[in-house]
Parts: sequence; C-alpha cells; structure tokens
Amino acid sequence: MTENEKDENSLTESQENVEQNDESLDDVKEISEEFKGEISQANEEVIQAETSDLNLLLEKEKKKSLRLLADYQNLEKQIIDRINARGDKIILDFLTVYEDFVRAKNVYEKDGGNVDSLNSIIKNMESILDHYEVKPIETEGKKLDPKLHEVVQEIEDNSNEDNSNEDGTIVKEIAKGYIIRGKVFKYSKVCVSKKLIKK
Repeated sequence: MTENEKDENSLTESQENVEQNDESLDDVKEISEEFKGEISQANEEVIQAETSDLNLLLEKEKKKSLRLLADYQNLEKQIIDRINARGDKIILDFLTVYEDFVRAKNVYEKDGGNVDSLNSIIKNMESILDHYEVKPIETEGKKLDPKLHEVVQEIEDNSNEDNSNEDGTIVKEIAKGYIIRGKVFKYSKVCVSKKLIKK
C-alpha cells in the first residue's frame, strides 16, 4: 500500500468516525431533551419548596429583629430616664446650695456688706441651671396655678380698694419653684390673697 492509499483509507475511516460521532451526539441530544423536561420539573418543585422555606425563615427573622429593635429602644429610654433621674437629684441638691447663696447675698446686702463676689458666684450658678434647662416659676402678682404652686397660707384682704388683689392672686413667695425640661421640678410655695365679704 502506498502512502496515498494509506492517507485515503485513514481519511475515509475518519469520516466514518465523524459520522458515527454525529449520530451518537444526536442520540445524546434526544436523550438529554427527554431528561431535561423531567429534571427541570423536579428542579422547579425543589426550588419552590426551598423558596417557601426561605420566605418563612425570612419572616421569622424580620419579626425577631423588630422585637429586638423595640427592646433596644425601650432600654435606651429607660437608661435616659435613669440618667435624668440621677441628674435631677444632683440638680435638686445644687438648687439648695444656689438658694443658700441667694439668701446669704440678701442678708449681706441688708447689712451693707460687699456682695460682688457672691453675685459672680450666683451668676455662674444661674448659667449652669440655664444649661440644664432649669427655669424659675414666676409667682408674685400671678393667679394661682395648682400645677405650679403650692399654697402654704391664705392672706385675708378686707380692703374695698380697686387696686387690692383679686381672690386667689399670689401675694408672696415663700420658696421658689422650678421647671426642668418643661416639667415641674419643685413647686413654688406661696401665699395667696383671700377676699372677705363685708356685711
């Protein structure tokens, strides 16, 4: 056999092999198409089941995270309330010292003493109180407000003059009251006028 014949034989064998491979490939494609339908249907059922399970798990985790967020917010409020309560106790003690300084200044002033240093201390204390939103409650000449004032004495007003105080008007402040962050912190102790009706 010559070289050309060998090449032709091998070429023929190769072509036959390619044709057989093409036929085998077609067979494989047909089989694969048959199984593809079955596999895709089975996969779809599995995917739907897994998706359903994952959605349930997601809902459960969402509810859990909302509960945890609510618990955290409640804890945060409680901590702020506790800090404010402790801070308010310190401010109440500070107010006592502040009022002592004011009383001492008034006594020294009556005696003719120099109160410049006390004035600067009181001014610093007032700036601290202002920083913590502590405001004094206005009293004298105002109408009694039970939400802000505590009556310790009623002063009888038996004058018939027009400029006399109306019934329930605050005529004297015994102890100063304070508001902190918009809430009554310490009630003002006051004396109010009481009209007597003459017969």
